[in-house]
Amino acid sequence: MPCSAVTLSLATITSIIAVALLAIAFATDNWLYIEVKRSNIQSHFNSQRDSALVDNLNSKYYYYTRTKGLFRICYPKERPPTVKTYLSPVETHCNNINYFIPDDNNETKDFSEDAWNKLHMARSVIALFILTFVTIFATFCTGVTGCWRRSPCNITATAVLMLLACL
Repeated sequence: MPCSAVTLSLATITSIIAVALLAIAFATDNWLYIEVKRSNIQSHFNSQRDSALVDNLNSKYYYYTRTKGLFRICYPKERPPTVKTYLSPVETHCNNINYFIPDDNNETKDFSEDAWNKLHMARSVIALFILTFVTIFATFCTGVTGCWRRSPCNITATAVLMLLACL
């Protein structure tokens, strides 16, 4: 018996759960949490009495506690005054990550090789998420078709597609 109603039910339920978890991971802004202890940095900068360092502390975004997702950087506590932010759906101040698609103003002309590699990797993560959504949908369709027709070839194709989606 290549496929039973129980197998079809379990496969359908776990596919729906997988897609839901993938969608949550795709949409969340909490992939990376960076905590900055501004008081410690400020006391260190004040002891050096360098006004340029204090100005950087108050203007640069990397001196603020933040969370980072695929599309946004959010500031759950304080937000930098020089960064243009908006209020996200979960009531934190965020700004969008620029992937330079398209690069109309030629802002990437001075990028180093490392910066280009980082940009290409970030772009590929989003492309792979979209490809995973498509693969899981195709897997669901071939799995249902395979169980409906009781076709071992379709069931094997479903397994191969699911392995590709997991990769």
